[in-house]
Amino acid sequence: MSFEDSDTVALFTPIPNGAVLAAVCAVNGLKGRVLETAAGAFAVLDDTSEGATEKAGQVISGFAAGQPILAMERRSGQITVTRWEAGRAIEKLAPGFALDDAPGAVVSLMTGAQTIDELTATHPDKVFEARISRMKAFRELRKLSKQAQKQRN
Repeated sequence: MSFEDSDTVALFTPIPNGAVLAAVCAVNGLKGRVLETAAGAFAVLDDTSEGATEKAGQVISGFAAGQPILAMERRSGQITVTRWEAGRAIEKLAPGFALDDAPGAVVSLMTGAQTIDELTATHPDKVFEARISRMKAFRELRKLSKQAQKQRN
């Protein structure tokens, strides 16, 4: 099976901190890996079953309430992109339009040019695991929140 033919479920968010997105994913039972980019954090989920994209889009867009996210999937080489806001699917976007300004890593993964394993190998300092327990993820979110408060003061 080629990379292009493997199913992929991913979320591209405006959340700037990959550790935060990974923890939010894990708290909500969304396992996978997060790649932090200059344009936002990008989560690639382990669950590629039917309905996984919708569940993830609803959960993560609810967390990023004031900002849209893109829930993307590639199935049998076909890319589908949906813009989500505040827990609701807003509209389907043309993949070319949605990926036009996306970071290269996002485009490479969604087009099947690279796997998440290849991307994480070249960007190890920008990768965060969302494969931790909900309790550990909750503790991580608390720690990150305290760090953010200290930076603001």
